[in-house]
Amino acid sequence: MQRTILLSLLFAPALLHAQLVINEVDYDQPGTDAAEFLELKNIGSTPYPLDEVAVILVNGSGGAPATYLTISSDAWPDLAPGGYFVICANGSTPNCGHLATPATNLIQNGVPDAIALVNTVTDEVLDVLSYGGNVVGYVEGTGTTAVDVNSVDERSLNRWPDGADTNNNDADFRVGCSTPGATNLVDDVLCDVPSSLNEIVAVSPLTVLPDPSGERLIIAFGDQGPVTFELFGRDGQLLDVRTVVGQAKAAWSVPTADLRGQLVVVRARTAAQQQVRRVVVP
Repeated sequence: MQRTILLSLLFAPALLHAQLVINEVDYDQPGTDAAEFLELKNIGSTPYPLDEVAVILVNGSGGAPATYLTISSDAWPDLAPGGYFVICANGSTPNCGHLATPATNLIQNGVPDAIALVNTVTDEVLDVLSYGGNVVGYVEGTGTTAVDVNSVDERSLNRWPDGADTNNNDADFRVGCSTPGATNLVDDVLCDVPSSLNEIVAVSPLTVLPDPSGERLIIAFGDQGPVTFELFGRDGQLLDVRTVVGQAKAAWSVPTADLRGQLVVVRARTAAQQQVRRVVVP
């Protein structure tokens, strides 16, 4: 099984139209890791037979990837379109659909590590996530640079917007609130994500400030562009988008009358990089 999976991952076209994705992973908590979970989501339009799925946990340290745990069950249900399935180490985890063992240190802490979903009937690799670095053969694009932390509780690696899959781990995953079996939220108000996390960069070309009138946000990016600005709600809903070209410093002025008191996420993307800011609209 290990050889088949690795070869399939190295030939990645099976990942281009994945219906089942790894949607959220909480692998690190304060103290003993006794509440770890991972969440799958069906992003397709038809039910998916989970009894045909194996979750492969991979240790990528030392440069030689090795499976350390495989989780599967013939009793797993068909997952409805848009549905979530949670595998947990602690039975008190909300919406847990499968209680796995061991109860502590179920999911390794990533320097680096990976998770793969494989259809055991077809040997199709459905999805992979590499975190804490790149695990050779087990990564889409580049491994996510988002890092789960043990300094605060109820934080996870979230696919954001919820369910979105660009086939690039670093573009698809953010640190956000732990929401097992529910829509992923990137929200530094309700779950107080520390500013030291990678998602919030201390020195960045992206700035988001209210204008003097308090009626608009001025979003600027220190790059000539083209720069695409996107404005999201905390649940990942795209509220507005603007592409700016031909300016020495790209800028966008956004009216905020309908957004007062709300947390919004601003993303600026160029061909070479992207930056993200989370802002509570005054």
